[in-house]
Amino acid sequence: MTLCIAAICDNVVGTESKIVLCADLERESEGVGSSETEDKLGFVKKGWRALIAGTIIRANELLNVYAGYLNEHFKDIDEFNLAENLRKPAHLQKKKLVDEYLQQTYAFDRDYFYGEGATKLPGTFISKVTADIERIKLDASLIIVGFNNETDFSTGSVWNVPFLSLVDESQSALGILESEYAAIGSGNYTALATLYRREQSSTDSLEETLYNVYEANRLSEEVPGVGKNFLAMYVLHENGKMKEVTDAGYKHLRNLYATYGPHDIKKREALTVRDEFFEDL
Repeated sequence: MTLCIAAICDNVVGTESKIVLCADLERESEGVGSSETEDKLGFVKKGWRALIAGTIIRANELLNVYAGYLNEHFKDIDEFNLAENLRKPAHLQKKKLVDEYLQQTYAFDRDYFYGEGATKLPGTFISKVTADIERIKLDASLIIVGFNNETDFSTGSVWNVPFLSLVDESQSALGILESEYAAIGSGNYTALATLYRREQSSTDSLEETLYNVYEANRLSEEVPGVGKNFLAMYVLHENGKMKEVTDAGYKHLRNLYATYGPHDIKKREALTVRDEFFEDL
């Protein structure tokens, strides 16, 4: 499990839009333990980055499926079919997992099961296998971010606009998001609630967004599976270039969090209740 966050910022006329990315380094191996050594940042094409969560092997497989699909089909992708094409690789991976299960368990594939097997196999067997197939999950999540050309039909101008694509079955999401930020991993609900509370917007400045994302990560540290000691933060620019936050940057964010983040209640005696606070119902 893990926590990865992405948020669009500076998305206003006259300013270069950017996307802030943040991930812990938590890595868990079943039966072995965990360590904070996992790099969660990948790419699916030049200028398009991805954050990964879930089972390490499955997450890397899913990332590779996206990279391969976009390498083959990118020339055919435009602003009108971008969302559709960012869903297809997840469907391809699900088909691959189903084939893998059927071949390993029964030595036949999907084509046989849904074709000739549908008329030859016993009905009770088909029902059992169908139920098993329905339980197969990707065991991986991605946030794909980048910039893509979009036309303003009122002026005919073409803009390079930021997008977030979420691949996460736990959130029932596959494809382009209308929202301005996203989170995956076991800490995603806490992180999303924090960004919502801060009223994070794509028009917020880079400075505001860096802090809001940092705070969302810090407030999710107590969620099981989220790393506590290390994190990595990046800024993706319109030209596809990435910048990584430095030690000086993290120190600044820690100082801001010490001032603006939640504080421990040191004077418990202030937490009083009096009869006047209540009335009979």
